[in-house]
Amino acid sequence: MRPLLISTSILLSCPTGAQNLVPNGDFEDYVQCPDYVSQIDRASGWFRPTEGTSDYFHACLGVPWSLSVPDNSFGNESAHSGEGYAGFYCFYSNDAAGVPGDDDREYVTHALAEPLVPGNTYAVEFFVSLADASKYAVRDIGALLSMDPPLRSDEFAIERAPQVTNSSLELLVEKDGWTRIGGCFVADSAYGYITIGNFKPAAATVYTEMSTEYPLTFYSYYFVDDVSVSRMIPPDLGPDRESCEAIALSVSDALPTGAYTWNTGATGPSILADTTGIYIVSQTVGGCTIRDSVLVQRMRPLVLLLPPDTIVDLCRQSEVLIGVGDLPPNCTVHWNTGATAGMISVRNAGTYTVTAEAPGHCPGEASITVVDSCRTPLYLPNSFTPNGDGVNDHWGPVWNGLVDGRFELWLHDRWGRPVTVLRGTDEVWDGTIDGRPVPEGMYTWRCRTTSSNDLSVRISTGQVLILR
Repeated sequence: MRPLLISTSILLSCPTGAQNLVPNGDFEDYVQCPDYVSQIDRASGWFRPTEGTSDYFHACLGVPWSLSVPDNSFGNESAHSGEGYAGFYCFYSNDAAGVPGDDDREYVTHALAEPLVPGNTYAVEFFVSLADASKYAVRDIGALLSMDPPLRSDEFAIERAPQVTNSSLELLVEKDGWTRIGGCFVADSAYGYITIGNFKPAAATVYTEMSTEYPLTFYSYYFVDDVSVSRMIPPDLGPDRESCEAIALSVSDALPTGAYTWNTGATGPSILADTTGIYIVSQTVGGCTIRDSVLVQRMRPLVLLLPPDTIVDLCRQSEVLIGVGDLPPNCTVHWNTGATAGMISVRNAGTYTVTAEAPGHCPGEASITVVDSCRTPLYLPNSFTPNGDGVNDHWGPVWNGLVDGRFELWLHDRWGRPVTVLRGTDEVWDGTIDGRPVPEGMYTWRCRTTSSNDLSVRISTGQVLILR
């Protein structure tokens, strides 16, 4: 006799890494070798919940036309795995002229290794083979998960709805081999038992007549093997995210052979989330689909409304006030001067940069250039955007010292080719040559200014960036 063991082996047909919660689901372990009918309780942990005479078969007996494997009193069938399996009637009739019309049923039941966790998804699987002695084949064999054993004090049908049934709707006619029955469900209770059999009464059972060489048989009998219940571990996308940039979403510990599909239509274990929304990934394993979701929020950038670059005569005006406009609550502001207020007082020419941060927003940054016309009679912006939107569409020099001064400005592209010439204090350039827009990029300029008072000449050079 083999020692009593609790089997927790993982079937090859189970999802990778999933623990089978049906101890001795392959019927290999026994407390005693079966030598007569109705001895399902000799398979460790298995029992019959009704007065039906469910059977246990194992090669340990070694006697043909008995309860052995593969040759036994119901036919010849090797185990789906190992050397043992169980058997039960799905219905039968003792009247040779009749049809399978009574409600006699048999079942096999086992306690799970641990109760199911409500809300979790579980894969259920088992294999059946129609015994050679069967005159009929049925369609409806299923697995019932229950809190307690579904006991009856007679041999009639347990009329309850199993969570997993033969979803193919094909009749289970295979006598030379095994047919898989499996499916997934989300546990709504802490189920602790599994029962296999036909849970429909005679009037609702779908059947067909089969040829058999066994005389005087008027029943449908099935072998069952490799019963498993496995928790499906869903893909893990981690916590919800907030970001100013696009976020790479990836399944943690993704299976190399996993089939991942996203609600965006993308496939694979990772995607780039560039908009606010709920992202759902679905994984199909062993015919079961499990999911995880994550909320991605792309935060809005802070808009700092600094005024445009400013020209001021600091010889006459001692200070200039610069402010960033309205800010959201709990916003922090930092100027390159060290100031932290939303508005600052400027007493010197230069470029002033401000950054700001606020909860639920992306950081913002802006800058302004203050030009002192008292010391710099000529000012030229370093960029402009001639895109026709009415804002910053033209570029030209601003003569701040003497409005009646004269100047000439030559503009060249990066290869030194002339682009345009400006003459006169009111001339500007629209970013075109002969009416055609020039490419984006950096252009260089050279300007000669002449004061009308003392006829002094000043040469200035610089660059201007065109953005469209």
